Amino acid sequence: MTGDIGNRKISREIEILAPAGSYDCFRAAVCAGADAVYAGGPRFGARAYADNFSEEELRQAVREAHLHGCRFYLTVNTLLKDEEMDGLYEYLAPLYEEGLDAVIVQDIGVFDAVRTWFPEMDLHASTQMTVTNVEGARFLEKRGARRVVPARELSLEEVRRIHDGTNLEVECFVHGALCYCYSGQCLLSSILGGRSGNRGQCAQPCRLPYTTDGKKRHYLSLKDICTLELIPELVEAGIDSFKIEGRMKGPEYVAAVTAMYRKYTELYLSSGRESFSVRAEDREMLMDLYNRGGSHTGYYQRHNGRDMLALDRPNHEGVDAVRMTEQRGREVRGTALTELHKGDVIRTGGGKENYTLGSPVKKGGSVSFLAPKGVRFGSGTVFRRIRNEQLLKALDERYVFAKKQEKIHGFLSLYPSCPAVLTVICGDVSFTAESEECVSEAQKRPLEEEDVRSRIMKTGNSPFCFETLEISMDEAVFLPLQQLNSLRRTALEGLEEALADVHRRSLREKTELPADLKSGSGTADEEGDAAAGHSEGAQAAAEADVRKNAGKQKGSVLFSVLTEKEEQLEALADWMQRKSGIVQRIYPECCMTKDFFRNGRLKEFFQKLREDGIEVFPAMPHIFRQKAADWAEREYDALCSFPMDGLLIRNYDTFQFLREHGFDKPVILDHNLYVFNRHGKGFWKNEGVPEFTAPLELNAGELDRLGIGDAEMIVYGRIPVMISAQCIVNTVSGCAGKSGTTVLTDRYRKQFPVRNCCEFCYNVIYNSAPLYLGTQTERVRALGPKRLRLQFSAESGEEVKEMLELTEQAFMSEQGIVPEFAYTQGHFKRGII
Repeated sequence: MTGDIGNRKISREIEILAPAGSYDCFRAAVCAGADAVYAGGPRFGARAYADNFSEEELRQAVREAHLHGCRFYLTVNTLLKDEEMDGLYEYLAPLYEEGLDAVIVQDIGVFDAVRTWFPEMDLHASTQMTVTNVEGARFLEKRGARRVVPARELSLEEVRRIHDGTNLEVECFVHGALCYCYSGQCLLSSILGGRSGNRGQCAQPCRLPYTTDGKKRHYLSLKDICTLELIPELVEAGIDSFKIEGRMKGPEYVAAVTAMYRKYTELYLSSGRESFSVRAEDREMLMDLYNRGGSHTGYYQRHNGRDMLALDRPNHEGVDAVRMTEQRGREVRGTALTELHKGDVIRTGGGKENYTLGSPVKKGGSVSFLAPKGVRFGSGTVFRRIRNEQLLKALDERYVFAKKQEKIHGFLSLYPSCPAVLTVICGDVSFTAESEECVSEAQKRPLEEEDVRSRIMKTGNSPFCFETLEISMDEAVFLPLQQLNSLRRTALEGLEEALADVHRRSLREKTELPADLKSGSGTADEEGDAAAGHSEGAQAAAEADVRKNAGKQKGSVLFSVLTEKEEQLEALADWMQRKSGIVQRIYPECCMTKDFFRNGRLKEFFQKLREDGIEVFPAMPHIFRQKAADWAEREYDALCSFPMDGLLIRNYDTFQFLREHGFDKPVILDHNLYVFNRHGKGFWKNEGVPEFTAPLELNAGELDRLGIGDAEMIVYGRIPVMISAQCIVNTVSGCAGKSGTTVLTDRYRKQFPVRNCCEFCYNVIYNSAPLYLGTQTERVRALGPKRLRLQFSAESGEEVKEMLELTEQAFMSEQGIVPEFAYTQGHFKRGII
């Protein structure tokens, strides 16, 4: 379609991508005009609590989608444990053969395995991979991705950079729920209740109320996005696929939202900006279906903001329906603000206390109902409708229960002494069927053309309907009616199978993946000296570790320490003067001070530590958006000359940035790059990465199977449970313009420290209690990690010294030490589902 983008003409197709949490949702989406549907099966999807599809339903849905010219994408957007990887191949193989269009993935080990096993199937990088910059997109493109779903927090300009800087298709969310945290970086549900968002089990504790600054609100609950009015800008930003969130929603919601984005995308592409406007009633209809106190256009035109949050209610708020005029006792009387229908539900309290209308009421008409016991409403209270029965019925009739049939052309010939021949054509695909019996000359009653036409065109519940049917026949011929019926069925079934065959593939012999060695896809040839530098740095680091560990006595341990404040660094240095040889490595957060890499005092401090044999690995930003990339570009020379041994990184964006700049020192992966299985280990090994940080969501047995001899293990620290583009301080009192720490308190009075990193404009929310594994020393030592890491966030200098002392004593003892403070052992003992 051709549309007017700014002052130029373009010809583009924009994909409308709809969610399908059930088969009914899938069919509703197809009927409503979706170009593609994404869905999950019984395993490996990020919406484990949706109805989802059985494996047979998935195969059927792939066939049905293709029949109607629709693409089908499967979500495998969770982290997989080692024992699940073989099951993944068996799960995907029949779908690959059926013609599955793409797999959406999060786990880098899964990404590489699927690329190797099924090379003809497209790979889509999930938003769970937290791609926030063109560098991260290029990283995935070079390793086989066809499409990227970048972080939902990106601006239009940042999205445009990805479009312009890669050959990837760009898929962005345009409607539905938003997470408070950058997708893929959230451990809140996992840490609080063992239900991990990285495993499709999120319990949504972000939708609960929290208290800060004496005020109790839903500070972590974002309103849904609705970007209908923004469609011209989204197209101009280079987005190829408009993705609708909602695999937990019903078919009516899926159908309505899909139809609206189909309607307004086509309007813009066909008529341009001047003719583009969204009708108020269409927007109101979407709000009637679901909204959390209104909606907003997401992060596309802003970085964050208080009005993006659903501070008062985390679920459906509905639309204004009744204004109270008086209350007598429990009886509430009011005036209808909109047309109300029988079966509509008005929120009057909650649950069974809500009011369901028994009869329709016109706008301006009178409404009365009983208030919950003991409740008095203020004068003029507006009650909201949370279920529009008439709207749901209309959507059911038009989309949910509608029969989607493709138009076909038919050619039928009936001549004596020959079988009847019916050819049916759909698009470029045709199928020809012949009757079992030959046509004969009529002895009594010959076939009438109109009777034949009527019978052949009765396609019933098949996915086809005849647009045209040409019949060529002699005047006096006969064929039993059951033969005509059988001929039609055979032709239609054959056409359906022929259409499916267009997409089917042959499964090659499975390529075995030596788990620890070959799961990666190195790109040294493509990326030249930069990659070579990575490998040389990795080799040097490995050799240095061998030397340092050579003299380590049995039972002894080496520590590394991550610090976020200068006060902690000073305390650490003071402690190490008395305890030499125990702390081997330091990870200072690069945002602890302004101009970190140019700070003369810090450079002198770290140079002295290195002279004393301590390794220095500055920790790069958690999120590497354009602001961070611009900072890294400005500071790159200073970074390279900084007294350090390498860098700790948290995302694909940083890795690719460093590689493209020829960074020649080792990079270490932090825990949130999720090396969850040996395939992931192998991938990073082939990329020249010498070490990783053991993931926090595997238990001791799973870590043992993974093998963490080349990894660090965090044994103390408040775990970051959320990284967010939103800012608690900004929400409560406006932007402070400087980094600091505040506290969120939950309903159990647990306190979660929140650090706002103003340098790169993101918040880090930490767990209420620190992880401490000093009671599990024997099991930790048995796993054989290279180093044990202590992470300090809000601790004072004195607390740093106390924890260093306690942890050293715990791991030098046989049984460990139980501390006096409240702590958690995380998932070390039980793990996650």
